[in-house]
Amino acid sequence: MILAGLDVGSTHCKAVLATPGGTVLAHAQCRTPADGPTHDVGALCAAALDALAECVTAVGRQPDAVGITGMAETGAPLDAAGEPLLPASSWSDPRPRAHAERLRRDLGAGDLHAATGVLPSPKVPLAKWLWMREEHPAALDRMRTWAGAADLVAQALTGQVGTDATFAQRSMAWDVHAGRWHRDLLGLAGLDADRMPAVRGPGEPVGRCRRTGVPVVVAGHDHLVGAWAAGVRGAGEVADSMGTAEAVVTVGETAPDAPAAGRQGMSYGRHVDGTHWCVLAGMSSSGALVEWFCDQVLGLAGAPAEQRYRRFAELVERAGAGPTGLTVQPYLSGRSAPDPDPARRLTVHGLDVGHGLPHLARALLEGAAHQAHWMAEVQGELTGNGTRGVTLLGGSVRQRTWVEIKAALAPWPTRVCAVPDAACLGAAAWAGAALGLDPAAVLLPGHRVSPPAELAAAYRSAHRAAFLPAVTARPAATRPESTPRAVTEQVRRVGGRGG
Repeated sequence: MILAGLDVGSTHCKAVLATPGGTVLAHAQCRTPADGPTHDVGALCAAALDALAECVTAVGRQPDAVGITGMAETGAPLDAAGEPLLPASSWSDPRPRAHAERLRRDLGAGDLHAATGVLPSPKVPLAKWLWMREEHPAALDRMRTWAGAADLVAQALTGQVGTDATFAQRSMAWDVHAGRWHRDLLGLAGLDADRMPAVRGPGEPVGRCRRTGVPVVVAGHDHLVGAWAAGVRGAGEVADSMGTAEAVVTVGETAPDAPAAGRQGMSYGRHVDGTHWCVLAGMSSSGALVEWFCDQVLGLAGAPAEQRYRRFAELVERAGAGPTGLTVQPYLSGRSAPDPDPARRLTVHGLDVGHGLPHLARALLEGAAHQAHWMAEVQGELTGNGTRGVTLLGGSVRQRTWVEIKAALAPWPTRVCAVPDAACLGAAAWAGAALGLDPAAVLLPGHRVSPPAELAAAYRSAHRAAFLPAVTARPAATRPESTPRAVTEQVRRVGGRGG
């Protein structure tokens, strides 16, 4: 038996064919087509299906079931024939911003968050539908259903539109407690539940592939599906998904205190198993800090990725082991959680003539690690379960020093998932559920990271004594020098040595 997993991501559409135990038989990826804040629906589906076809060619046979995961909030309106009425609006589409602010102002961010598990932002589909009501009313009137990115690929395979609760709960139109579409919130855009996708249970197929007849499952939100595959399934377990942006997910037995989670800028909802709950927070500038440093400080904009990352890694190694003595607030464009502060900007504390580019490179990793650790600490408090352990996954786990710093900060066990395509394999596992297989049978391999006691003590002390006081101080966030441009100039004036 062979299972397929697809991941419709912001940058790439990935596919794997795997055994029911999670052994990868083939892997392929295609660039996700984008036109600014939108995606052509046909091109998006073609990219995902091309990656799947490449895997099928490599293995020489069709899968027995297909599971699909991907980015949340991205989606498109479909007419009665299943044709897109507009290009798919990306999760990063800024156009609905005014409508998100109106939701916040008129209905209250806290009340919306308590009902739906998410805070108002331009990315939530409810804000997109309100924007459509104003800018494209004819399209919204003709909309028979809404389909997210993974739903669109499932429809291309089956002709049926359906979704998963972990996608629905990102819409701001899903009652996260009752597990159904929220009539009053949909009514704000002139919609109702009949014009929303059917929400399937975990492992329940949307339909069968028109060409092969195999079941097709929308497995759920990529962060949660990847966390599941990596073994983050029980209360107190944490997934730290490291990439250009970073997401921290903590699993709980019950829903968290909604007002407390809202104040911390964190969303909540069901895990992919439909039983557990989870708290989710994001950091937009994680790997993006490395990109900024390579572009603006090292002057490597446009250079091949391999060259950029090799140069950065060389600098980090030259900084030596242990804390740099610098404290970095790792916010290129504000902080969403914890303690949300949109005015926060990248700031470096303690930089003097004794520091050079190697120290700053390592300090950026330190700052991002401190921030992720802070998110995990707060989530442990919100769930009431504490933290049993953290699993690191995603492309950035290849940066060995970054992983070591994270492990040094953590008083709990730290594990690194050794498989890069956790979301794809999680989708494949939930596809297997449609065939009666246990999705828990897929548990991706990894290894534990155990830092030296002296290193751990130094980083934990720096977290308490330097990082937390810096990021919570007022009114440091609004100082005019706290900008990426100012930091760049400061580095060039003071810290250019050692480059």
